[in-house]
Amino acid sequence: MLWRWYLSTVQILIAEHLAYPGDGFGLQQAVLEEVAAGARGPSALMWTSSSYVGATRLETRFPSFGEAAMLAEEVGFPVLVRNSGGGAVAANEGSISLSLTFPVEDLRHGLYERYTEGVELVAAALRRVGVEAEAGEVEGEFCPGAYSVRSGGPRGVKHAGLAQRVTRRAARLETLILVSKTGELVPVLRNFYGSLDVPFRPGSIGDLKGVSVPQVLGALSTEVGEHYAAEEGRVDEGLLSRARSHRNLWRVPSETTSTAG
Repeated sequence: MLWRWYLSTVQILIAEHLAYPGDGFGLQQAVLEEVAAGARGPSALMWTSSSYVGATRLETRFPSFGEAAMLAEEVGFPVLVRNSGGGAVAANEGSISLSLTFPVEDLRHGLYERYTEGVELVAAALRRVGVEAEAGEVEGEFCPGAYSVRSGGPRGVKHAGLAQRVTRRAARLETLILVSKTGELVPVLRNFYGSLDVPFRPGSIGDLKGVSVPQVLGALSTEVGEHYAAEEGRVDEGLLSRARSHRNLWRVPSETTSTAG
């Protein structure tokens, strides 16, 4: 695989039950900056948090974005703007975010190989817990794109979608995995995408039957360990402090919400 031939040990970092979901985005950003600077080696970060909608910068330019954000926030899903591609996602305590961050020597190379390897890793982890997961798009899916993890074929259920953030010295592949409590996400995504006039099929998401968040976290850790040489790390106060210093990065631009309604 693309990343394995030169890698040293990948450090696994886990942060659970973050009260403010933006701190998860901040952790990803802090890890990316440290890897790019050579202050940290390759890292796999997993985190869970309270509910949120993660929109993209492109979506904030839609004329109806303010209305979409207002509808989400009214039902307890604050909207944050992430700095990776794809489309809007919704998450809650039944969701897991995973990011894999590695140093790169040439940002022009490896984009598609990283996607392929990431999809394989997530699908393999879900198969460990009994899900018949495979790579492939799903009709009417959230965050539509070629690199999704699904079960049940093109009209089945999307369990995860992947996006990337690439800088001159580091690349981050990130994914949101929907494990449980997905019934809470359906109306949020339906209203958000509906406001933007973007298709969304409610049946395209669903719970992983009989599977818990801790089980999937364990399967992801095991799979990362089998893909790469891995060791357990720690999200310490220093890293959390750097994550919190980025909070302004995820705020919805005020001019997009002031016109809502």
